[in-house]
Amino acid sequence: ATVGTTTYTFTPAAGQCAAATTMDIVVSASITPTFTQIGPLCQNSTAPSLPTISNNAINGTWSPAAINTAAAGSVTYTFTPAAGQCATTASMAIVIDPQITPIFTQIGPLCQNSVAPSLPNNSNNAIIGTWSPAAINTASAGTVTYTFTPSAGQCATTATMNIVVTANIGPAFTQIGPLCLNSAAPSLPSTSNNAVTGTWSPAAINTASAGIATYTFTPSAGQCATTATMNILVTTSITPSFTQIGPLCLNSVAPSLPASST
Repeated sequence: ATVGTTTYTFTPAAGQCAAATTMDIVVSASITPTFTQIGPLCQNSTAPSLPTISNNAINGTWSPAAINTAAAGSVTYTFTPAAGQCATTASMAIVIDPQITPIFTQIGPLCQNSVAPSLPNNSNNAIIGTWSPAAINTASAGTVTYTFTPSAGQCATTATMNIVVTANIGPAFTQIGPLCLNSAAPSLPSTSNNAVTGTWSPAAINTASAGIATYTFTPSAGQCATTATMNILVTTSITPSFTQIGPLCLNSVAPSLPASST
């Protein structure tokens, strides 16, 4: 019950030619095995082995015998010293942290050949990592999957983002003209036949000069559409010419006036 050395004296029973003798018996204190704490560990990670020898040289076995990371939570592992050692049992509570799924704000759809935003290295829930491919490519229309891999030392899974690149629409318009010199010109349409809105440069048709002028349509922001052009012809005014009629005789049958000039 008490640590230390106690002397035990043996006294022979009467009638024996024997002397008393003593025995010093040492009672050693029990050593508590000490271990370096393991964990926290990530769920489904590869767990280290439980040490069979403590930091203070006690050997023994564990129950359970191996760390299981399949489920999140805290599990207590008990160390039992091998026989013949003055040592007590010891326990270690090992925490298994659940894996976090990185969350990101969806990017896109993006327009073909547009300037793409950078892929974020930090998720909305504070997981850092890298992407593969590393940057968004808008050269081709379609859907591309980008994979995020968390940096080491974080209890996090990989994540993916499907980014859509939309093909650009070419605005289509009904051709205007030819127009007559100095005529009242129609307005340039602000919406194309295929529903693209935008503005023109120049903003209005000018019929003051004969010739061909190019008008450029620029789609409003937020539409996957290219610029478009329209060449509008302004022609010079023609003076109708006719074959002269007459002189005519009084009360004669007059010819009809021609509906078409020569």
